[in-house]
Amino acid sequence: MQQNSPASDTPPVPPSERSHWVAFAAILLMLSGLFDLINGFVALLDHGYYATTANHGNRLLIFNFSAWGWVWIIIGVAQVLASLGVLLGVRAARIAGIALAALCLIGQLMFLSAFPYWSIFVMAMSLLVIYGLVREPRHVPGARV
Repeated sequence: MQQNSPASDTPPVPPSERSHWVAFAAILLMLSGLFDLINGFVALLDHGYYATTANHGNRLLIFNFSAWGWVWIIIGVAQVLASLGVLLGVRAARIAGIALAALCLIGQLMFLSAFPYWSIFVMAMSLLVIYGLVREPRHVPGARV
């Protein structure tokens, strides 16, 4: 008869509880998604809000403000859903969160001329999300979150 080892008797621990960085990154990913939703609705409802100079008109490097509004809304919804998946421990959600944070980083480069401080803040949040989702937890030996 085989005895159960102590490790198999303990219930599985969700990844967000095994690594504080993962939980932190999931919360930041959710906040970033909410910020992107707000950016999207502002771009859709108030075209003049992001206009920096008269010669920019209704364009922001590529696309117009309505297109950027829909891009931010789609990315924001995907980020919120991915953050919930990360908190539940879904590995695919972590990979999606990394990809979405990278997309957000690139997208904020386009808005750098409109709102430089806000764009830099959101870009820093995206970098923290990527770091938190990629980082290996040190306090759990051999655990891949």
